[in-house]
Amino acid sequence: MKNIIFKNLIIFIISLFFIIIFLEVLNLVLSGVPIYDKLGINRFQLTYIKSKNTKINNNFFPRNENSIINKSYIENCGYQESGIYHQTFTPDLNGFWNNDNKLYKNTDIVMIGDSFGMSSCVNSPYDFRSQLEKKSKKKILNLSPGSGGPLKQLRVIEEFTKDTNFEYFIWFYYEGNDEIDLSREIAKNFFGKEMSFSRKVTDKNIHPFSTQYRILASKDEIFVDYKKLLKWIDQFQNIKKIDKDYAKKWDSEILVKSKIFLAERLRGLNSLIKYFNNEKRSTDILEKEYEAVVKRMNIYLNSKEITKKYICYLPKYTRLVHKKKKPSRS
Repeated sequence: MKNIIFKNLIIFIISLFFIIIFLEVLNLVLSGVPIYDKLGINRFQLTYIKSKNTKINNNFFPRNENSIINKSYIENCGYQESGIYHQTFTPDLNGFWNNDNKLYKNTDIVMIGDSFGMSSCVNSPYDFRSQLEKKSKKKILNLSPGSGGPLKQLRVIEEFTKDTNFEYFIWFYYEGNDEIDLSREIAKNFFGKEMSFSRKVTDKNIHPFSTQYRILASKDEIFVDYKKLLKWIDQFQNIKKIDKDYAKKWDSEILVKSKIFLAERLRGLNSLIKYFNNEKRSTDILEKEYEAVVKRMNIYLNSKEITKKYICYLPKYTRLVHKKKKPSRS
């Protein structure tokens, strides 16, 4: 009996060893996104712990001289992004981010995309547009609304570049969510609907989870305040309207760190599962609608005699780790 138990124990240890080796090899070959959400980790607590235990490049901290009290806007994205600082920007005459108003008359490049184009939660001068200007030595008008898909972006270009002289047009397409956004925009008839592109801005002290922009009242607001966040969670714990993940009580740090470790160790396995779980392709109707959006954009740009037009395709990271897998849209 003892021999059987001993043999089973040896088999178990050897099996566990090979499982660990297998997972480590997968992590090395397929470095997919860790499965934090599947382990039920509060996203704010995750960012808080990661920011405390990760070496932060101080060069990316927002520059205080670029943040103007009572004129700059602030977005509470830091709780889910850097864990240390929020995004601040000075709106132009149409509410877009840090553009010189003169660029609406004459510029070299007009660019548009979603949060990638806007460089969500990346402060100047490290945002996409600033770096592209530095490299290209050209003036750029960035009209990325920060959310929304190709159809909304089309309407933004039609609305705000009527009187703009420019030579290049760059359009960013993100594989991860632009199809989903397009389907929503089609359902809401964004083709013919009158639209407002103004940003929601408030001078009130809104709760930390709001996606609204508010006016910067103090430069201390640039940096995240987890004490204030925890106080707000505790105060509004039982309000049903709030996302459960937002109002969820924080677990002990030891438990969360254990979950983070497990998520990091299983990221390769998660990526392998995604490889065999083929994504559903868009319907022919959606593909035709996307083509219609591109065609309408092309007609508009041709009317302005713009010949240097580029679509920059941004793939999903979770697909990019598999070099042989084709994108969801050819």
